[in-house]
Amino acid sequence: METLKLGSYGTLVEYLQSTLKTLGFFNGKIDGIFENQTKSGVITFQREFGIPQDGIVGRQTWQKLSTFFYIVPTNISYGSNILSLNLQGFSSKFPFLKQGNIGYSSLGKEIKYLQFGKGEKQVFYSSAIHANEWITCVLLMKFIENLSTAYLNNQLIWGYSARQLFNDISLYVVPMINPDGVDLVVGNTKKYLPDIYQYTKNLSANYPSIPFPNGWKANINGVDLKIYQPVCKGL
Repeated sequence: METLKLGSYGTLVEYLQSTLKTLGFFNGKIDGIFENQTKSGVITFQREFGIPQDGIVGRQTWQKLSTFFYIVPTNISYGSNILSLNLQGFSSKFPFLKQGNIGYSSLGKEIKYLQFGKGEKQVFYSSAIHANEWITCVLLMKFIENLSTAYLNNQLIWGYSARQLFNDISLYVVPMINPDGVDLVVGNTKKYLPDIYQYTKNLSANYPSIPFPNGWKANINGVDLKIYQPVCKGL
């Protein structure tokens, strides 16, 4: 896990700020910039959980933060790195959720799926096919968090028993079909893969009316992805 400290920036810092705010340790602006107010929030968090109070998010601090990885943030840029953290949190908090991989992106990222339930009725949801529509991934992930929490606590969700739904249906979710494109839009590619960023910027010059990278819909090679006749069985 990347160490975060004064001067760090990006989606992981946004995630840190969002998590600290949710837990009541940070009241500043969620802007992805690790400045003094963020450091103060980290120190307060470290003090609360008995971690050395250096204001740096290293191995020990990330380990404690991982307890809260199952909480899906709805107020930050949501790239494949944040999705991975949430899936890790789901694995610990909701062991009844099956996770797997249906393939790989052009850059080798796993395209993950989740399965809720064991019933004969099959339902398939997917999201983030178009890179600039990454917010659909957040929506689906928050939905799965809420549904799984209701199952865990034997509660109703929208008037239905979550445990009855678990027995009656098999819900398959592929939350981020286009991780490469999403990472380009939210800023991860520019930070971590500058050569790939430049490659896509060159491609975008052929479409001057589409803002770059915010308007990018395709995968990292400029291919507009589509899904035809999704089949759930055998995922």
